[in-house]
Amino acid sequence: MPRYLLTVEYVGTDYHGFQRQAGLATVQGALEQAITAFTGMEVHVQGAGRTDAGVHAVGQAAAFDLPVEVDAGQYRASLNALLPKGVAATAMDLVREGFDPRREAAWREYRYFILNRRAPSPVLEAYAHHVPKRLDRSLMGEACALFTGDHDFSAFRVKGGPDEANVRRVLECELTEPYPDLLCFRVRATAFLYRMVRIMAGAIKAVGCGRMEPGELERHLLGGEKPCADPLPARGLFLWQVSYPGEIYLRK
Repeated sequence: MPRYLLTVEYVGTDYHGFQRQAGLATVQGALEQAITAFTGMEVHVQGAGRTDAGVHAVGQAAAFDLPVEVDAGQYRASLNALLPKGVAATAMDLVREGFDPRREAAWREYRYFILNRRAPSPVLEAYAHHVPKRLDRSLMGEACALFTGDHDFSAFRVKGGPDEANVRRVLECELTEPYPDLLCFRVRATAFLYRMVRIMAGAIKAVGCGRMEPGELERHLLGGEKPCADPLPARGLFLWQVSYPGEIYLRK
């Protein structure tokens, strides 16, 4: 059966995460309902990652099968007409049969936004974590560099997710300021642990507030029995991009 890969954008505020849950509004559920409504057949959608309740995405990836090949552009337009408010498919590509969007990802990138000024922002409230106290941005940037490479991230996860190895490879990590007083913690890795990014962002905030020294953060990268920082709220987190090797695409 032809398999298609969707790039999905969504506002996570009104959804209980990506993964389907009985009786709850989820992004996977919304995609499956829209595809079923259009095709008249039950379809299972596989996501690249299970974002938590309240987490947003501009580049989530999701794959599904159809009985015949379709015009991807026209199909995507029809699908968007059926999707609920806050969810949209921004791309649709034909990929090889059996492609697994979770296991075959080369890397994933998340971005966490922090509004660092005294006044709150009604516009950004749903998309950024507000920190009124001035943060030491230079020190936070130095701390970000410590995350790159292979480390034991057991002090940067919450128990309760899948039981998996704690060593992860971070390819890139930096702090930028795309707009005045809006900080962006950007991290790209081959894979992530449960709530790893939100705890990493919490640790970087702790460094910026002076509650954690960079040396202490570095020691936490040797392992730990419990999270070294509180995870920051879900609303500031975005799944930004999922990258795949070019050979998975049959037509793009």
